[in-house]
Amino acid sequence: MLLVYGFIEEPRLLLHGGGGGQHAHIRPTALTRQLAKSQPGLLVAAMVALHENNKVQLEQADHIFKELGCGNCLQVDFWEAMLMASSQDTVIQELLFRLASVYIGRLANTKSDTYSNKPHTPSRRKSLKSADDLINSCSHYGALYPWLTVLNPAHTTSSQHQEALYKLQSLLCGPSLSVGSVVPLMERLSEETLWGFSLHLLCATRGGQYDSSIEKLLDRCPQAIIAYANHQLQDKHMALWWQKLLPELCNRTRAATDNSILLAALKETLVVVAMETSPTEFLELIPDDGTASYFLPHLLTCSQRHLLA
Repeated sequence: MLLVYGFIEEPRLLLHGGGGGQHAHIRPTALTRQLAKSQPGLLVAAMVALHENNKVQLEQADHIFKELGCGNCLQVDFWEAMLMASSQDTVIQELLFRLASVYIGRLANTKSDTYSNKPHTPSRRKSLKSADDLINSCSHYGALYPWLTVLNPAHTTSSQHQEALYKLQSLLCGPSLSVGSVVPLMERLSEETLWGFSLHLLCATRGGQYDSSIEKLLDRCPQAIIAYANHQLQDKHMALWWQKLLPELCNRTRAATDNSILLAALKETLVVVAMETSPTEFLELIPDDGTASYFLPHLLTCSQRHLLA
């Protein structure tokens, strides 16, 4: 931190030029180039401090990191660190969009990163901050929703691919990213893989498309439906347990040849519905061709709870 304070007092240690405009012939010094190789964390911290003390603008800092090369990885480290430090809403929204774009680009295995004209080469070093680091220290990254654990692969094509996946999922689970702004970019990612499907499902859920999300999840990964419902179908969306999920499970269980997963989900759903509805409402929800012995224990629970209430 003493070094960072020194750079704040004398930014010319890191920056040549400046003044007169956003780019204004600003370029990295020899010390900056050395730090990029030997102490990247210190360089990123120093550039964040310079920005927060109005010694360098965001676009000027971006220009410096582009000049340094490094396959764009230091620039992304800088954006992540800036997101942790900045309190300016316009800067935060710009950084959120940039980072989501980069994570999507890495997952799509594109040949070039967003905001860079240089060919993309996989970084040989790890990011300064892991997904867990960002979740624990930056409010814009949210803890991954519990149902994602069922959809996330144990291993992807690389550790960098997995890190980009978790960071993007975390941004989508967080409170700050405008999902609508990144939905067009998501078209680059296929839903064929479960991890790709999870990202599209996150966007749909954040967009309030619960009915279609329930249907898609039952189609692709029914073993995740109860975890999804327990997390997403709460408060004002609680009625979807019996208005959407219960009818879907009844219909699909009836039609499926191997319905063990669906039956288990139906049983869990009935437990919730019995706790949240009155006996009369519960009776109306039972399908006409339902087996009475299957539904009676839940109706009994519902009736006893209603009497106690």
